[in-house]
Amino acid sequence: MAKTAAAVAIPQSVEELTPEWFSEHLGAHVGAATVVEVEHEEIGTGIGFVGEILRCRLTADGPAEPGMPTSVIVKVPARNPVNRAMGEALGAYEREIQVYGRLGDRLGIPMPRLYHCNLDPNPVPWLDRPLLWLLEHLPVRGVGWLGDRFLAMSTKSQRRYLLVIEDVADARPPSQVAGGSLDDALVALDVLAKFHAANWRTGDDDVDVDRVWPICRVPRLYQSSYRRNRELFVERFGELAGPEVIELLDRVQAELPEMMEHLASPPTVLLHGDYRLDNLLFRPDGSVVVVDYQLVGIGRPGWDVAYFITTALTADHRDEEEQMLRHYHEALVAAGVTDHSYAELVADVTLTKRVLAHRFVGTVDGFDTTIAGTDASFVDLMVGRVMDWVRP
Repeated sequence: MAKTAAAVAIPQSVEELTPEWFSEHLGAHVGAATVVEVEHEEIGTGIGFVGEILRCRLTADGPAEPGMPTSVIVKVPARNPVNRAMGEALGAYEREIQVYGRLGDRLGIPMPRLYHCNLDPNPVPWLDRPLLWLLEHLPVRGVGWLGDRFLAMSTKSQRRYLLVIEDVADARPPSQVAGGSLDDALVALDVLAKFHAANWRTGDDDVDVDRVWPICRVPRLYQSSYRRNRELFVERFGELAGPEVIELLDRVQAELPEMMEHLASPPTVLLHGDYRLDNLLFRPDGSVVVVDYQLVGIGRPGWDVAYFITTALTADHRDEEEQMLRHYHEALVAAGVTDHSYAELVADVTLTKRVLAHRFVGTVDGFDTTIAGTDASFVDLMVGRVMDWVRP
């Protein structure tokens, strides 16, 4: 059966990413040339858990535009229905397309060039407001029930999303699983400081993007996830975490709305939201390109800093934490920020570590993060790493 024009417009599979599609939809990037062959390669295995990431090598015939890409990266939703539902429920696919299409030029962060993006319209735009109201007002038990129903509904979504971006083929992708080095961390924190400085005191009213929200949104949802998974977490990680960490996490559970409210209070910035090693590409000239904008939000800068340090580095680097925080703060000041003290940063990082540890408890059963070719889980690895950082 021939594919409809609509299906071809937003391809979701290798079979639909044809030479004809690239010739038509790369437009000015191709010029008068015709793409005659496409080689597809799945990449990002064990990294893009809520999406499929493909490298498409393009062979063209005819006069191409200067700088026409010979390969591009294509992102589409995950095939795994559980992970697809999580990406849909989080608004991750739509958010990333909006960030690239509407915010890319103003972010002040080195990101891949956008070649093309498209998505189906939201079939139920009216649902957001009543759903948010319920998540903010139902008791924690009721929020859990509603969240489960929403995830079940999300597995049935037929919306299509497509992002085609530059292939930064010359870059070194460090390994999140192996853990990073202090040198890489300092370079990454420089980039992060410049990004935050470029978006200093950005608030909710300053970002005209539907899916970019303050990080204090729906804390009851995270409390519900913690409540559901606490027993499983203690069974799997209780010995690793220890009683002091479990007690700390229980206190976070009780105080989470107030903690999140503080972390979303001024001075706020645009947050990358998933600033970790797997989303950084180190180029031979010393520059860094940052990818994956599915979790962009608004909050205090310590959120990104704590997320990066505790997921990128093992706690063997605990003695170097002050060096990293001072390095980030000095870069922030050098970029023009003078109204955020080092002491404030440290306090926010400490608070964020605890909130992140609490959040990881809630994701233990959230979606499939099995690392390809192994029996290991990416979330399990990150849980162990973050717990090491919050241990007294």
